[in-house]
Amino acid sequence: MRRARRSKVDAFIVMDVMEAARRAEEAGRRIIHMEVGQPGTPAPAGARAALAAAMEAGALGYTVALGLPELRARIARHYGEWYGVDLDPARVVITPGSSGAFILAFTALFDAGERVGIGAPGYPSYRQILRALDLVPVDIETSAENRLQPVPGDLADRDLAGLLVASPGNPSGTMLDRDRLAALIGATQQAGGQFISDEIYHGLHYEARAVSALEITDDCYVINSFSKYFSMTGWRI
Repeated sequence: MRRARRSKVDAFIVMDVMEAARRAEEAGRRIIHMEVGQPGTPAPAGARAALAAAMEAGALGYTVALGLPELRARIARHYGEWYGVDLDPARVVITPGSSGAFILAFTALFDAGERVGIGAPGYPSYRQILRALDLVPVDIETSAENRLQPVPGDLADRDLAGLLVASPGNPSGTMLDRDRLAALIGATQQAGGQFISDEIYHGLHYEARAVSALEITDDCYVINSFSKYFSMTGWRI
């Protein structure tokens, strides 16, 4: 069977490890899961109760295209409460999982063949989604000196249409402070690129909270999720 060139992406090895771990658990072994970003706590009691009530109240059908207006407004309010950002709910789009958000963002912002910078090491699926969309992922090798995060000088002479940054990072967990994040955003914009901020791990920190790109500029694209901080990895909206 013929397959499109875009289908030739590497496997997400984490899923293979998860399957091996599942089989081991079924065989009676106790497994400590360090292969996937899966919280050890259940979803909040309020979310579980609200879902149960909604299921009893009637059918859960299609929503409007951008997501429930009430949910979009509440997410905008969340960014105000956490970051002091006045976010217009009209700018909030709901997707069934953050992977869907990456696909939408990449297709909306970049044309086929354009180059998008991602820090290395980083989340492997960034690279595979970009390739599947006929975009060119450009690994930016990071260093311990820079806390495994890109720095403005890394963008020189790379001809990037955009830069994707995660803070806290995956798998490093390191964060960019306000000045470093602002410098990266400025360098990306000065080069004519689009800045995408992966804020999925916000709320999971030991010291100072993570800085949202929206605290620095409105000219950015933020992706967040209920999966990590709210322990809702298996849920879909």
